[in-house]
Amino acid sequence: MCPQKLFIVGVGRSGTTLLQSMLNSHPEICFTPETHFFKRYIAPNRYKNKGISKQKLQTLLKEDTYFSRLNVSIEEHLERFSSIISNKDLVEFFEGILNQYAEQRGKTFVGDKDPMNSNFVNQINHCFPKSYLIHIIRDPRDVLLSRIRSRWGKNTPISIHLAEHYFQLDNILNNGKSIFKKRYIEVYYERLLENPYKQLQLICRKLGIEYDNEMLNYHNLSDEIVTKEEKSWKGNVSKPILRNNKDKWKSGLSKYQVSLVELVLKKYFVLLEYPIKGQNVLLAFIMQFYVYLITFIIRLKLNKKVN
Repeated sequence: MCPQKLFIVGVGRSGTTLLQSMLNSHPEICFTPETHFFKRYIAPNRYKNKGISKQKLQTLLKEDTYFSRLNVSIEEHLERFSSIISNKDLVEFFEGILNQYAEQRGKTFVGDKDPMNSNFVNQINHCFPKSYLIHIIRDPRDVLLSRIRSRWGKNTPISIHLAEHYFQLDNILNNGKSIFKKRYIEVYYERLLENPYKQLQLICRKLGIEYDNEMLNYHNLSDEIVTKEEKSWKGNVSKPILRNNKDKWKSGLSKYQVSLVELVLKKYFVLLEYPIKGQNVLLAFIMQFYVYLITFIIRLKLNKKVN
C-alpha cells in the first residue's frame, strides 16, 4: 500500500515548520524538507499542453537547490516516462519521490510542507485526492510581526504581507473544508503551544494512528527537515516548545500596525475567535483599499499561473 500523503498549509510564519517537525517525529510519519516542487512545477500548469522534455526537467531538478537536498536518483524516477513530460507525469513523478522517501524510512505517511501551497488547495486535492490537508492558524498580528522581522520579509511592505495573508487564509478556509471534508484538519498555533499533547492527539486520531510521545521531542530531529541556512529564521524548531511564544505583537507592533491588520482581516478575527484590540482605525482605514487592490492583483497573477 502506498504511503498516505499529508500537506501542511498555513500563512507563512504561522507555525508550519513547528507542526511539520512534530509530525515528522512520529514513528509512522515523515516529512521531506521543503522542496517547493508542487508550487514550482505542478501548480502553474505550464506543461499542460506541450509538456517539458525529460532532459530539460532533469537539468532543472539537478540545479534546484531545494529539490536536490532530497538526495534521490532523478534518472531512476524519470525512466518510465516518455521523452516529453506532461503535467500529469509530473504529479506521478512527485508521488514516486514521496513514496520512495517514505519507504526508505519505513513510514506509512509522508508529508510535504510549503506555506505557499495555501494558494493551491484545489490543485492539491485534484492531484492527490486521498491526501490530508493540515491547516495551522495563528493570531494574524503575531504572523505580521514575525514576517516583518524575518530576513526574507523585512523589506516587504506591510500591505503586501497583509494581502497575501488575506488571500491565502480566504482560499484555505473557503476551499479546504469544503473540498477535503474529513481529510481537512485545523490546528491553532496558540493551542499547540499551550497543550501540545492534546492537539497532537487530536491530529493523530483524525489520521487514524496512535499518538506517540516522541512528537514532543521534535527538536532532536530538526536537522532532517531544516537546513543551517533556514535556521536563521526557523531557529525555534531546534528548541523545546516555547509556550510563551505568543502575543508578541503587544510590544512588537505599533498601534497603527495593529489597527491595520485588525481592519484588513477583521472578518477572520471574528471567524477564528481572536479578540480585536480595538485601536483607532482611522489611519488603517486609509490603507484598506490599497491592501485590497494588492490582493486583487495577487489573485490575477495566481490565476494566470495556474491556467
